[in-house]
Amino acid sequence: MMALLSDPAKRNRAIVVVLVAAAAVLWPVFTSKTIHFYGALSAIYALVALSLVILAGWTGQVSLGHAAFLGFGVYIGQKVLSAGVPVPIAVLTVAAFGAVISLVLGIPSLRLRGVYLTIVTLAFGAACQRYFFQLNSVRGFRSHTVPRPSVLGISTASDKGLYYVVLVVFAVAMFIAWNLRRSDTGRSLFAIRDSEEAAQALAVHIAPYKIGAFALSAALATTAGLFYGMLYAATPGPDQFGILQSFFLLALPVVGGLESLWGAVIGGAFLATAQPLVNVFHIRLFLASAVALILVVLSGYDGVTGMIAALWRAVRTAVVGTEHVRYGSFVPDAATATNGNGNGNGKAHVRVRVLGEAVPGTFVRLRVHGAGSEDDR
Repeated sequence: MMALLSDPAKRNRAIVVVLVAAAAVLWPVFTSKTIHFYGALSAIYALVALSLVILAGWTGQVSLGHAAFLGFGVYIGQKVLSAGVPVPIAVLTVAAFGAVISLVLGIPSLRLRGVYLTIVTLAFGAACQRYFFQLNSVRGFRSHTVPRPSVLGISTASDKGLYYVVLVVFAVAMFIAWNLRRSDTGRSLFAIRDSEEAAQALAVHIAPYKIGAFALSAALATTAGLFYGMLYAATPGPDQFGILQSFFLLALPVVGGLESLWGAVIGGAFLATAQPLVNVFHIRLFLASAVALILVVLSGYDGVTGMIAALWRAVRTAVVGTEHVRYGSFVPDAATATNGNGNGNGKAHVRVRVLGEAVPGTFVRLRVHGAGSEDDR
């Protein structure tokens, strides 16, 4: 606790987390029942966006078949809940099923990367939409009712109760992802994303990390599908989990921030609330999403979270007047070897300029490489 209070950056992040959590818990109290539906839908889409942040943002595996995992969660979840299985057990069952399905897709795709992996996931999504979801053992041609059982005394019959249940599951998933990113496993995932060859040179075994990331991502997506079916209390048709829907789902983390956990929250809220907003202006959702993607990509930032972070840094620098110390590499000025006029002693003079206020107790270490010598100053 003392370490948290002594570090301004950690303290500010903790304050933001507390404020966002309090707002997420309290806002249904002050809103109507209609808004509760979009709140639950936002939490469900945020869970899907979180799965794609882990897969695409952290590991570099782009999937265009993630809507299929959402569909499996809906259809398998309906059968599990209809059998009287409690919701917590149903969540674990559906998540395990999604992880197993991802192995069928992930293991053969270990040697694929880039556009080839994307094509494989696209084919997987098309096969699920046109064949597997048409089977009577999965969904068939008839819609089924998805029950809404109570969860630990919380009734999910209302959208408000379901929202709180999904919110708890999403909070647990965020906590797991946050710890994953700070661990050695998370650093290995980022290394694989940046360069698989460099990661292998650092003795990182590529296959387990890629399969694990795909399995975790699929488990989160199928869990979201379970709650998606509960929200609509029915099993939507296979076209709701087709290729076009996969494009929409991939847009979630891109708009919010492909590397940020907060990007999943913003992306989920964006897609859930975009439909009623664009209906006011008589604009198609596909067009609005395309414009949002273009603007985000052209901005050069990592989604909305990247824009907010850059704006915050600019405002803090303008108001406070100071900035953090910048660390980086430098090279000696070649002109100093001759004093700028050709009459120098032939030696380069290192000049270092530190911007901002250094933290008390820090020091600057210079490593100067000379002709066959190395000196630390």
